[in-house]
Parts: sequence; structure tokens; C-alpha cells
Amino acid sequence: MRVKSERRRQAIVAAAAEVFLERGYEIASMAEIAERSGGSKATLYSYFSSKEALFLVVMKQQAEEYMVEAFGRLSPGGDLAATLQKFGEHYLNAILLPELLIMRSIVMGEGPRSGMGRVFFDSGPAQGWGQLAQFLEGEMAAGRLRPAKPWRAALHLINLLEADFLEFFMTGFEQKPAAEQIVESAREAVRMYLHGYSPAPLPCAADV
Repeated sequence: MRVKSERRRQAIVAAAAEVFLERGYEIASMAEIAERSGGSKATLYSYFSSKEALFLVVMKQQAEEYMVEAFGRLSPGGDLAATLQKFGEHYLNAILLPELLIMRSIVMGEGPRSGMGRVFFDSGPAQGWGQLAQFLEGEMAAGRLRPAKPWRAALHLINLLEADFLEFFMTGFEQKPAAEQIVESAREAVRMYLHGYSPAPLPCAADV
């Protein structure tokens, strides 16, 4: 793709992000996005076949921008508790950003009515959680975590990290939780996780 064409595409994506965040998915129009990007609807449709296709690009770009650093904290071979703590803090700081909360709510609302949820999951969370699963599998092989299904182990950690903020996700409080609350929530989630996945056998623990 030529530089000029890529610049135009990025201008459209940036304008679309603004419109989706301000208006939501249903009310957002391709006409307004075209106007804000400084082009025509015909130009917009030459890059993106539909509003859904454009939204998925915006969502993926937003997620990558904020989540890459979090999953990049997963360095094998170091202090496992410290690594998971840093990961947890960066993960929570990213998913609690207003931009990602809005995008998440749009996907949850539109997903059941279309294939948007599946496409978003496959191109976003599934990739990041896959990295986490791969990291945890390495820690299991090294004997620092008990053997388990890596994907399930990744989901357990993600859900523990998000547990304190379920109401926040559902109600969309205007104020992001304080930094101290995020650190404490991550610490407690990691503590519970390492207890559950301790390599030492736990009484009555089900074999996964």
C-alpha cells in the first residue's frame, strides 16, 4: 500500500474511533466518520466494506495499543509472583481505560446480533490470552506451577484480576479506580492464583 493510502486509512480509523467513543456503535454513521476524516463516503467504503468492518479495525487497534505492554511483561525465568504482579497491574490499567470500556460494552451489546463478538475475540483477547497461556505452560514445565491446561489456567488468572471490577465493567463508573486499588487488587489476585496453582499438592484439589 502506498504511503499516501496508508495515511488516509489511518485518518479514517482515527476519525472512526472518535465517533464510536462519542456516539456508540448503533448511532455512529459512516457519513459522520467520512466527514471527520476529511473525505467522502465513497472513499471510506473503498477502504472498509461496512461499519462493522471499520469498528473491528478500531477495536483491534485500541486493544493492541494498550495491551501489548501488559503481555510484554511476561518474561519467563524470573520471579513469578513479581512478573504476574506487573502483568496484572498493566492489564487492569489498560482494560479500565474509558476507551476500552466503551469498546468492550459495544462488543458485548452487538456481539449476540452479529459475528462481531467472535471476530473481535479471535483477533483480540484470544491472542493476548494465548500469550499468557504459553507463558504459564513454560512455568508449569519449569515446576513453578502445578501441571494444568494452560488455556484454562490463563482464564483463571484473567478472571481473578477482573473480579474486583465486575460492577465497574457493567455500570461504567465515570471515575477510574485509584492506582492503589488496582495494585492491591492485582496483588490479591496473584496471591490467590499462586495458592491455587502451587506445585505442591493441595488437599482435595481436582486434577485438571
